[in-house]
Amino acid sequence: MIKAYIFDLDGTLYRGKTPIPGTAQILEKLRAEGKIVLFYTNAGTKSREGIVEKLTNMGIRARKEEIYCGSYLLAKYMKKNYPNKTVFVVGEIGIFEELEIEGIEPSYDQAEVVAVGLDRHFNYEKLAKSLELINNGATFIASNTDNTFPTEHGDRPGCGAIVAAIEVASKKKPEVVGKPNTYAIDLIKKDHNLKNSEILMVGDRLDTDIQFAKNCKIKSALVLTGTTKKSKKYSIKPDYVFDSVADLPTTLP
Repeated sequence: MIKAYIFDLDGTLYRGKTPIPGTAQILEKLRAEGKIVLFYTNAGTKSREGIVEKLTNMGIRARKEEIYCGSYLLAKYMKKNYPNKTVFVVGEIGIFEELEIEGIEPSYDQAEVVAVGLDRHFNYEKLAKSLELINNGATFIASNTDNTFPTEHGDRPGCGAIVAAIEVASKKKPEVVGKPNTYAIDLIKKDHNLKNSEILMVGDRLDTDIQFAKNCKIKSALVLTGTTKKSKKYSIKPDYVFDSVADLPTTLP
């Protein structure tokens, strides 16, 4: 029996600043049925607190403890695997805020890690500095490799486009923290006392959300409000397909 529903954000609960109709209602219905509601996005431009604020402004109730986002996971990953290392960040405020919480110091000239998230101010200087540091031995870590993300105005370049530029320049592949890699699932299971068989991943992307579920051996539900459109045959097969989150049943085996 499914006890926990993990929701992707962009394309699943909202597009840009516009919530998918029925989102707030289905989340409250799930909570009323005793289900655990969690949120997992590869996006790292905001911290957990920032995402709570964004969801709240759209009428979607959320708590920080329910949020697993790219910035938070990147900081937790660094704290566990690269303690006491300085980091050069290609990214936005969310990563800096989560690194500060973990006591990780940003650096520029002597950084031992290059951490990359979506950076809407990415430029040649940041690319050149990333290359210099990686060539000097810095570890290359990426929040995710999503090539695009959906908005009300269509798809926009994602973190993966920036990661690809650094990868081509440095000829080094990054350690990738976010979906479809499985790093987050152990945190989620530990934090909420869950088993794999009790978790459902709900998302709009086959290559991240549904593949994450496959990699973690948890069930998955694809919604058709974001990147993936209706098809008779999907390259990565979800367990369930719904037109939107509003169609999710509150009880699943």
